[in-house]
Amino acid sequence: MVRDPRWVPDFRNLEQVLQKKKPSRPVFFDFIIGNDKERLLVGDAYKDDTEFDRVVTTIRAFDSAGYDHSPIIIRGLTFPRREDVSHHGETKSLNSGATIVDRESFTTYPWPDISQCDFTLIKEAGKYLGRNVKFIPFSFDGILENTVGIMGYENLCYLLYDDPDLVADVFYQVGKRIMEYFVSCLDYPEVGAILCNDDWGFNSQTMVPPSILRDHVFPWYRQIVQAAHAKGKYAILHSCGYFDDIIDDIITEMKFDGRHSYEDKIKPVETSYASLFPRIAVMGGIDVDFLARATPDAIKDRSRKLLKLTSKGGYALGSGNSVPDYIPNENYLAMLQAAYEMEGTDHDN
Repeated sequence: MVRDPRWVPDFRNLEQVLQKKKPSRPVFFDFIIGNDKERLLVGDAYKDDTEFDRVVTTIRAFDSAGYDHSPIIIRGLTFPRREDVSHHGETKSLNSGATIVDRESFTTYPWPDISQCDFTLIKEAGKYLGRNVKFIPFSFDGILENTVGIMGYENLCYLLYDDPDLVADVFYQVGKRIMEYFVSCLDYPEVGAILCNDDWGFNSQTMVPPSILRDHVFPWYRQIVQAAHAKGKYAILHSCGYFDDIIDDIITEMKFDGRHSYEDKIKPVETSYASLFPRIAVMGGIDVDFLARATPDAIKDRSRKLLKLTSKGGYALGSGNSVPDYIPNENYLAMLQAAYEMEGTDHDN
């Protein structure tokens, strides 16, 4: 166990953040942490022989660090893509994997079905959650990401003009399946919120025009968020990239409770919090490059200052995107330690 035993994980703390309120202590939020980081957090208890073992290990790792939630993905809803061997495991082009390139390939495409997903994993693995801890399910990529994945980014851009009906049909088939996935997850009491993970932007603009997102992507997420709220649960958006042109859609149209993924080169989390709170909760934000390159002291100092800056509430400390294994262990622990040391203090001071 890394955290102080007095630091008891409890989803109600994260719930306060998502309600844009001030929690009683600092709260963590991260999307994914690497396998080596999980080993760091659970030691000899690490086990990934089966999918069940993998989920339980993640539960234990997040508990050890002091998160009030545990992420979970239910396997099975995977959209087949053409195998690309050109990148040799080093980089991957958004143009690779194109499987649907015309109407004929659309009609023969093997669409996945949520019947391939075993959602009972939520209930069975949920027995290992802390008393008041909840799952936050995410999907294997989102609606835009999967559409780009099966059409290819360059193909998609051309087809938006050459065959917009085909593009609309692909978005529909992807969107309805992602919605069915999250609606199924929401049925379980072990779930406290959902994380809609779908990258929408590059560094300085959205990946496709905002109008395309509004026509084909955002309506599905509006329904997904509505489904979460109807169950008394929360919906968090994880979306990398530029977001200024669509932030009003995120907050007022889709009505997400929190937004995750911030990069210093786009808009630092400190600046984002100043402009977004209290309209939406701000999740994470310690830039991944900063976490990888800075010293532990610099990371701890920035984390402390960020917790003080966000002392009015509606903020959870974590990385800007995820915690990959190339981040030095001491740097990750420094971020956590900053919060442990502020527990029981007035964050304003």
